[in-house]
Amino acid sequence: MDQSEYLLGHEPVIHRINVRRELDRIKVDPLGELLSKLDADKVKVLSGDFSRYRTAYWFYYLSYARYLPEMSIAARHEKMIPRGKYTETQRKLARSYLTIAPYLEFDFTNLLLHSRILLDRTIALSRSFLTGRKLPSFTSFNDHRKFFQKLKEPFGPHSAYAEYLRKNTDWFEMPLKFVRDKFIVHASPQHMRFLGYPMAEWALDLNIILPDGTPEAPFQKVKVVRVNALRLSLDIQGFLAWFAAYGMQILAGAHNRSLQLSPKRPPGTVDAAWQFHSVLG
Repeated sequence: MDQSEYLLGHEPVIHRINVRRELDRIKVDPLGELLSKLDADKVKVLSGDFSRYRTAYWFYYLSYARYLPEMSIAARHEKMIPRGKYTETQRKLARSYLTIAPYLEFDFTNLLLHSRILLDRTIALSRSFLTGRKLPSFTSFNDHRKFFQKLKEPFGPHSAYAEYLRKNTDWFEMPLKFVRDKFIVHASPQHMRFLGYPMAEWALDLNIILPDGTPEAPFQKVKVVRVNALRLSLDIQGFLAWFAAYGMQILAGAHNRSLQLSPKRPPGTVDAAWQFHSVLG
């Protein structure tokens, strides 16, 4: 049987993880430069798309800042083989593990929730550069993505954007949306769930086993869904980097075209708004 028929979600991470390096990577927001362009000269009194995104990214980072060190402690504790009495280092590790063990699944769940919130906050920013008669949702990443999956005709000057959402975001559907919707937020089917080490390696993944057999022998056949925190962060980072590059390209095009615009414009329009509409609409 093809493994893809019963093993769903992320591949395991088989190398030891440098937690500090990964957190340094995650802490850098790929949308930093784009936000500075979009949010320039805005009044910062009330909450809006930009402030909500910044808060979402900070919470996303904090969820990783909690889970990855805990994962490292748990993995080292799992591999610890005491010979006789614990050494002082082993005792310190054991105490650390006892402290964090009750929070491992809680913090992993928190990580998944904040990952999804971040994606919802990200697509809200696309209202700054997406134009057209029919527009996607700007509040739900899932609805935003579905709009382009169902779209039959080209999406005007943003066909590349539509194509990317259709072809490069399968990681959102499985495992992030599937696990978040069916096993965290809404009522779930019967299953077994645990944090474990696939291939006895260093990453502590969320594993969900779903019976897929007959009612008489439900576990004769199973499906396994795996979520790996590190791979999820790379999926999201890849999307954010692409989103930032696309937004910067569109804004650069708007700026370059604005230099060539005729001084005649429809009466009652503001310069910047007219230039932006002229380029993208």
